[in-house]
Amino acid sequence: MKRIALFTVLVCLLLVVGCSRGLSPSVTESSGLKPLAVFYGRYQSQHRGKPPEKESEFRKFLDALPASELLSFNVKSIDEILVSSRDHQPYTILYGFPKGPPEGPGGVPIIAYEQTGVGGKRLVASSLGGVEEVDEARFQKLVPSAP
Repeated sequence: MKRIALFTVLVCLLLVVGCSRGLSPSVTESSGLKPLAVFYGRYQSQHRGKPPEKESEFRKFLDALPASELLSFNVKSIDEILVSSRDHQPYTILYGFPKGPPEGPGGVPIIAYEQTGVGGKRLVASSLGGVEEVDEARFQKLVPSAP
């Protein structure tokens, strides 16, 4: 009986140790697109639901954020959230009211996405802060106006 209990404990420990090594933040949560989407949504909420019409409006809003807001996302500068760490290109941000279908993360239209992505997949974001990694077919459905 003691051997069975000892064996069970040993197996559980091996499972915990073996499974915990590969744990890391998901691609979607650790990307700069997450804070970009959250701040875009915050802009909208502070402007009666109206999104920024152009980059300069959004940039002015971002520049006024306290450093603590950025640090809460482990971000040191605004530039970190405007450029993809995966494809090293600026995110495409859709200014004005989104014109795509309401099928993005959180059931709302996409407001930003990676230009190229990695491995045939791109990150897309909604103004609710939802970020999703999608293949090219899903991307074209979510952002039909994209090149």
